[in-house]
Amino acid sequence: MKKDLSSAVAAVIGSLPGFTLPFVAALVLSPRASDLLLLALSVAITQSVIVSSAVDLTTIAEYGRQFGRGAEPGPAAVRAFRWRVLRFALLLTLLVTPALAFAYASGSSDRGEFLALVAVVAVSPVLAAVASMLSGECVARGAPVVPVAVQAMRSLVPAMLLLAWPSAPLWLVAAALPAGEVIRGLILMISCRRLRRVQAREAKEQAEVLPAHGLIAQAASSGVTQLGPAVDRLFLTSSGTGYISAYEMADRLMYAAAQFFSLTFVYRRVATWARLPTMEADRAEPMLRRDARTLGVASAVLTVAGVLGCAAALASGLLPADWTRGFWWGALVMLSVPAHGFNVVGTRMLVVSRKQHFMVWIAIATAVLNAALDAAFYLWIGPIGIVVATVAVRWIMAGVYLILLRRIVPRTIGQDLDDVRHATGS
Repeated sequence: MKKDLSSAVAAVIGSLPGFTLPFVAALVLSPRASDLLLLALSVAITQSVIVSSAVDLTTIAEYGRQFGRGAEPGPAAVRAFRWRVLRFALLLTLLVTPALAFAYASGSSDRGEFLALVAVVAVSPVLAAVASMLSGECVARGAPVVPVAVQAMRSLVPAMLLLAWPSAPLWLVAAALPAGEVIRGLILMISCRRLRRVQAREAKEQAEVLPAHGLIAQAASSGVTQLGPAVDRLFLTSSGTGYISAYEMADRLMYAAAQFFSLTFVYRRVATWARLPTMEADRAEPMLRRDARTLGVASAVLTVAGVLGCAAALASGLLPADWTRGFWWGALVMLSVPAHGFNVVGTRMLVVSRKQHFMVWIAIATAVLNAALDAAFYLWIGPIGIVVATVAVRWIMAGVYLILLRRIVPRTIGQDLDDVRHATGS
């Protein structure tokens, strides 16, 4: 419980400032400038989410497996792992940035300025890859507080710049996004070095190989999953002024609750779940049951708190007019927090089990279902139908993950025990 409390404090410190960016943009900029800036930033943030998720989880899972064996990755293994990650991030950036930029620009009346802003933030996914390797290593070594606390640094810096200088050129605000990623990476590098100095002396052996197992499949899954928000935005770009900002606000409200849940209750547990292959069943099964109870209660409480928080803000009459639609949509999308939380747990378990290929098929099904429901609900009830479709998709896919995990997790427990016993001679 103390560990959850520490993670909760760090999650508030790290997430709350960063999630305010769309609200600050809507408050200090004109609707046109706010939509333009947030849409351009979303090109980099979408890819950074893909890269961060894949690299962070793969790093935690693979380092965790080695630590479960009592091994410390050797310098050559670490260098090879980092080079594979950087190649992946660079390739993703070169392929995805032009595609997203021109897709979004097709519905924008300010194409030239929009593409210029995208060029400013294009390096962000590569910087996110470096920071996420360091973040994942810290978590695998049992120190999640610093990674959690600096999680939202990339969006905190542009938000602070807008507050301090509301008339700042949009290109400068955009440049603050990769600057925030650099600051995050430097902080994590210092934390990692301290942990390595202490723990390297305790290792029983040195691992010569640190595989980036399933990294491409996981990234492909994350990339396909991000097609959902991209399709959502494509519908909303043709809906009129202010809808993109409302969507981003609602997304950030829900994201704040989901991030708090993930960073407080899930993130640090992944390092323990990564050791399931080297655990005996009589130790692993009670632990998983305790985790399931804790996570279920936490997600239910967060959902109720999120809906009531949005409702209270709307009823207070204190919200700026430009925020009203965003909070209405936020209250609705909060209903998907438990489903989203379970899906997050599901992806982590698939990575731990080295079954990332399932994630690709789940992501494809999610993208197809999201596009179909977007079209259906948008034609039926207008722009708010995009939010309704998002809630429906998350609950449907939670059911898919439930069926899958009931089969995969029991097979993962103890699967590496024979190798560990052979290595230790026991």
